[in-house]
Amino acid sequence: MFRKFWLDVILGTVFIFAMMGVFSNLTAFKVFDIFDPIGQAFGDMEFTDIVFSQLRDDPVGDDRIVLVNLSTLQRGEIGMMLQIISKYNPACIGIDSFFYTPKDDTLGDMMLMEGMASVEHLVLASKLLLHDTDPTKDSIEYSWEAFNQFAHSNAFVNLSTDAEVQQDLKMCRSFVPQFDIRGEQKVAFSVKLASYLDSAAAADFLARNYEEEVINYRGNVLDYGATKFGTKYFALDVPDVFNENFVPEMIEGKIVMFCYLGKYLGDRESLEDKFYTPLNEKYIGRAFPDMYGGVVHANIVSMILNRDYIDQMSDVQGYILAVLLCFVNVALFSLIYKLIPKWYDGLTKLFQLIEIAVIVFGVIYVLDYFSYKLEVSIGTVAVALAGDALEVYYGVVKNAFTKEGRKSLFKVDKL
Repeated sequence: MFRKFWLDVILGTVFIFAMMGVFSNLTAFKVFDIFDPIGQAFGDMEFTDIVFSQLRDDPVGDDRIVLVNLSTLQRGEIGMMLQIISKYNPACIGIDSFFYTPKDDTLGDMMLMEGMASVEHLVLASKLLLHDTDPTKDSIEYSWEAFNQFAHSNAFVNLSTDAEVQQDLKMCRSFVPQFDIRGEQKVAFSVKLASYLDSAAAADFLARNYEEEVINYRGNVLDYGATKFGTKYFALDVPDVFNENFVPEMIEGKIVMFCYLGKYLGDRESLEDKFYTPLNEKYIGRAFPDMYGGVVHANIVSMILNRDYIDQMSDVQGYILAVLLCFVNVALFSLIYKLIPKWYDGLTKLFQLIEIAVIVFGVIYVLDYFSYKLEVSIGTVAVALAGDALEVYYGVVKNAFTKEGRKSLFKVDKL
């Protein structure tokens, strides 16, 4: 009897994961699209977002990184700004933008080249172009060689989102620190910028060897309340640069990043190169993206320089935790099913609600206090399915494989 019980627990656990696999791959269940407005509102969030948007203490601003707004400037104007900023000896200047081809404005191109040539440590953006199925076809894209020749180094600016097309919601919680392109290791833009200020910190960060890193967000530039922590980075708008409206100490020895921050600082209408982040004050049903890509890179640089990382559970560890959670639930629910069947529905639902609440609280608490992100998504689904799925296992699957069970299905008692 004891062996039979544990065999049922093992088979019940396997059955639940089989159901999860089947449902996750079925596209025929479009009937549930009726719930899309609710599903999308909650589907775009993770419970860990609450830590960043509601629970974190106000961090200190980071003055080691200065952002310069590219606005809608022409190439010649960008070249002029590069010359102005380079006079003040920054540790490096990174440009989060591309200049793919020459333009009819030859003078503007020449002015941009002259500006680039004035920078001692210039980091130009590159872009990973990844093939869906064949890694041998992966490639990397650079600016036009006439500009790229002035780069002291290149680094890719790709950020991780779930968006499949540009119009999709772009939620950025993580990024890829380094990527292998046909045997050649490429590093992310933010990692490369950090290395000019603290090469040891950048090396330590890469030595973690995480395939993808969770971004430990610190704050935004001027955003008029879009995020919890605004104005944590110095930013210069176009007039500030041309009028040299800053003190030399603001630039000297600092990381300067040229990037798009709207038509003007504080522009909330422009959505170009703008992302949703966990700092968004509206963490459920977000209305507007809250952070420009350049500011996301700045947050990553701060995380690297401060060695203030977020450790995370691996996928394998997440699966193991999910199996353990499911196994414990199946064992407990099997006892209830066999010993007090009349209480089964009520007790299992109660236990599931309590467990899910504890899991959610645990994930939030561990991230907030220990900067460690638990991977419990599969485990939570397993817990939510365990009660009803186990009832199907005992009531349908198990009976279907016994002679008595099949016989009772077609047996009609006399009235």
